Amino acid sequence: MKSLLGIKPDLRELRVNYGGYSGRDDEIDMMTRSMLQVMLELAAGVHVPQSDVSEHKVNPGLVEGQTYAPQTTPAVDIQSGKTEPTDTSVAVQYAGRWFWISDTDIRSKDVFGAVMLLFSISDIGFKGNGPIVTVPANG
Repeated sequence: MKSLLGIKPDLRELRVNYGGYSGRDDEIDMMTRSMLQVMLELAAGVHVPQSDVSEHKVNPGLVEGQTYAPQTTPAVDIQSGKTEPTDTSVAVQYAGRWFWISDTDIRSKDVFGAVMLLFSISDIGFKGNGPIVTVPANG
């Protein structure tokens, strides 16, 4: 793996930086997606009702009932329907429709769980100590 990444073979610790490639053999530089980009990617996996597309409520998404080849399978397969679903991992009612992830869709459940973890981490943010102000007090 070190050879593939161009890292010194004897290196035990390395820096991980956000940004473009530096060419150094003692660090890894990465560019990650924003949470907005992640959510847009997940939105591509929502089965959108044709009626909502026709009424210009949403952009076209997946066609209800369509199956996909493995290379085009969405990251999270989100089903939709008018009636409350059964056997779901997670479900929500919105604008008179139900949206859910099937309890038997392990991949979607795993991806959704990972995204929820990322949201919980990003929600916490950096909680470092505030600045220290020293006020001289002469008596």
